[in-house]
Amino acid sequence: EQPAAVCGELRLTHAQLYERVARLIAALRAMGLADGTRVAVVGPNCHRYLELYLAVPAAGFVLVPLNARHTERELRYALGDSGTRVLFATADFRGLEDAVERFVELPDGYDALLGGAEPGSWGEVREDDLAGLFYTGGTTGEAKGVMLTHGNLIANAYHFMACWPFTPATRWLVVAPMFHAAGTIGVLATVWAGGCHVI
Repeated sequence: EQPAAVCGELRLTHAQLYERVARLIAALRAMGLADGTRVAVVGPNCHRYLELYLAVPAAGFVLVPLNARHTERELRYALGDSGTRVLFATADFRGLEDAVERFVELPDGYDALLGGAEPGSWGEVREDDLAGLFYTGGTTGEAKGVMLTHGNLIANAYHFMACWPFTPATRWLVVAPMFHAAGTIGVLATVWAGGCHVI
C-alpha cells in the first residue's frame, strides 16, 4: 500500500501499479503480439508512460520510446526502422496511424484498453533478450536505435543503486523526458526498492 507513483492529482500504490501493469500485459497479449514485437510510445511524461516502460519488456516485447520533439519524418523513420507494430501516442501524433498496425491514443484509448483486460502474468525473458530500442537524436545523420537487453537494464539499475541509497523512502522526481535515458534511469531502481516516482 506504499506509494509507487504520483502524477498530478493521481496517486498509485505499488499494488495498484502492479495491477495496471499486469492488465497492460494482458491487453498487449490479446492483440496477438509475438515475443520481440516492437511497441512504441510517444507523448508526455505521465504514469501511463511508466506503466508502458515496465509492462512492455516484462511481457517479452520490445519498448521503443520516441522523441516527442522529433518531426513526423523522423518519427516515421524510427517506426519503420524498428519495425514497430503498436504505437501508443497522444492525439498530437494521429498522423502516424498509417505507419503502424495498431494506434492506441493516450490517454482515453489506453485507459479503455486497461479497463477491458484482466491482469496477465509476466513473460519469460532471458538476460540477453532485447528489452528496448532507444533512438539517438540523429545529430550525425539518421537517428540510430540503441539496443538494450534485459541484462543491460538490470546492470544499469545495479550501478545506479550503488551510487544512491534507494529505499522504500525514496521519492524519485522525474523531470527529464521519459523518452530519454535521463528520464527513465531511476525507474527500475525505484520500483525495486519500493520507492515512489513523482512524475
